[in-house]
Amino acid sequence: MPAIHLPRLQQQVEGLIEHYADPEKFSRQLRDLFNYYGDKTRRPSLKSKKVIGLPSENVPAPVLRQVVMQLTPYAENTPHAILNLSRSLWNHFVMEYRQLAALLIGKIPISHQEDTFKLVQEWNLQNQEELLLSVLSANSLATIRQEAPETLLTRIETWLAPAPDDESLNKSQIIALQRLGLNALLPFIQDPGFENLPRIYTLIDPLLRESAKALRPDLLDVLLSLASRSPQEVAYMLRALLEEDPSVQITWLARRTLDALPPENQARLKPLVTPRREE
Repeated sequence: MPAIHLPRLQQQVEGLIEHYADPEKFSRQLRDLFNYYGDKTRRPSLKSKKVIGLPSENVPAPVLRQVVMQLTPYAENTPHAILNLSRSLWNHFVMEYRQLAALLIGKIPISHQEDTFKLVQEWNLQNQEELLLSVLSANSLATIRQEAPETLLTRIETWLAPAPDDESLNKSQIIALQRLGLNALLPFIQDPGFENLPRIYTLIDPLLRESAKALRPDLLDVLLSLASRSPQEVAYMLRALLEEDPSVQITWLARRTLDALPPENQARLKPLVTPRREE
C-alpha cells in the first residue's frame, strides 16, 4: 500500500469524479483507486467473533474522505446524479463502496430529504454491519440533523415505534429500524448545542420499559451518552423505573450505567440493582 501523497490523491480523485454522472464508469475508476491504496496483506483479526461480513478493500479512511470532499459540490448542485451514483455504489457488496454511498447521501441538500430518508431506511434494512449502521445513523442524516432537527426527531420517533398495524415489517425489520433510531439519537445527545434532552427521554422511555433484548446495547449507548450530559437526570429516571418495575432489562441497563454516574447517585441506585439472573 503506497503512502498517501495528498496532491497525487487529489489528482486521482479529480479523474474519478469526472464520471460522477456515469455510475458504471465511476465504479471502474473507483476500483482502480481502491486497488492502488488498498492493503491486500491485511487479514481479519483472529479475535473477531463476526462470522458474516462484507469483504473490505482495506482502504485508508483519508482516501474515502477525499472522494467525498471532492464530490460534495456535485451533491449540492446535481443531487439527482449523486443520488443515482449512491444507489449504484450501494449495490456493490463491498464495505468501502457502501460506506461511500452512505457518506454521499449525507451531502444531499435538505430539499431532497425524503430521498435521503427513503435510502437510509432501505439500506438499513439490508445492512448487518455495525460500521455501516453508524455511518447511516450519523453521516447519512447529517444535513437533515443540522438544518431540520425537528423533522429528523419526528422520523426517529417513527423508527422507534413503528405502526403496530404495519404488516410490511417483520420482527427483525422492526428491531433494525429501532436500532437505527437509537443510533440516530447519539449525535443529538453528543452535540453541546442541542438542549432538548427531555425529547430524547420521552422517545426512549417506552423502549427502556419493554423492548427486544437485541436493543439493550444500543439503549445502553444512549444512556451512557445522556449520563455524560445530564447524570442527575439519568440517575433520577433509572431510580424511578427501578422502583416502579425492576425488570431484568432495566436492572441490566442500570447496572451498566452506574459507573458513568456521580458517586452519590451510584450509592442511591446500588441497593435497587440487586443481583439476579440475567436473561
